[in-house]
Amino acid sequence: MVHKTRIIVSFLTLCVFTTSAVFGQLPKTEVYLATVKNLGTKPVMTSLSYLSSFNTAGYNNQARLFTYEEIYLTCAMDTNKVTDIYRIDLNDNEVNQVTDTEQISEFSPTPSPIKDYFSVVRIEADGVTQTLWLYPNDQSNKGYRVLKKLGNVGYHSWINQDSVALFLTGTPHTLAIAQLSTGKTEIIADDIGRCLKTDDGNYLYFVHKVSTELWLLKSYHLSDKEMITICQMPQNREDFELLPNGIFITGDGSTIKTFNPSKDNTWNTAFDLSGQNIMNINRVNILRDRLVFVNNK
Repeated sequence: MVHKTRIIVSFLTLCVFTTSAVFGQLPKTEVYLATVKNLGTKPVMTSLSYLSSFNTAGYNNQARLFTYEEIYLTCAMDTNKVTDIYRIDLNDNEVNQVTDTEQISEFSPTPSPIKDYFSVVRIEADGVTQTLWLYPNDQSNKGYRVLKKLGNVGYHSWINQDSVALFLTGTPHTLAIAQLSTGKTEIIADDIGRCLKTDDGNYLYFVHKVSTELWLLKSYHLSDKEMITICQMPQNREDFELLPNGIFITGDGSTIKTFNPSKDNTWNTAFDLSGQNIMNINRVNILRDRLVFVNNK
């Protein structure tokens, strides 16, 4: 069942810049949308909007730009309750509840290469089993489970219609590649972070937590099976985004930082949002000039 809620107050534009500068009780989190340009050269942020005014006391996380006008995210109106997937329409300023499942939590809404479907990770009613599901984009039914032998899926990133990279929970957490058609799973690395990205060059990107103090951003070539270290992540930061031009971005405290592998030796601060009382940026996602990110309160 779908619920549409007209946002009573339009998304709050906070400021305009002309120069750069495992699941328990859920935290209170906020979602923001920025308009940015020139990341990696002379970054400029021209607007910053607060998107989660419909759920100010709840959990709002894992926001993803499915299209230029649509953001999907994980929400819980009470941080002790189960989560559902919501959609924000940036054109109409509407919030649309996409899933409505009792005693089951959906997380990590992700566009999929499987036509007319997007994917989520579900925590089932037992509160332990974590599964990968596909839901129809038109919300016509409740979807179906894939990789039915896996009950410890934490996060995922699609490689193609038949292959998906997985963060599998365990001791340690592992990076795996699974095939939908066969159910076969290949372990690639241990002690990884939750963020997984793929690109058109047949590369998979992840954070390897070598030690408490050393977290490395790495690439893995899916054909050659070669693993390369790109750079060290900022302290305790495991979320990142990859731009089409090869530049990486991450949130670090009140700042959004960039790293260009072709020229940088360290992460560079693109924007500092401490003046907006945004002090703990983590998950980031970008499409064209729109950057959506999460701030932990």
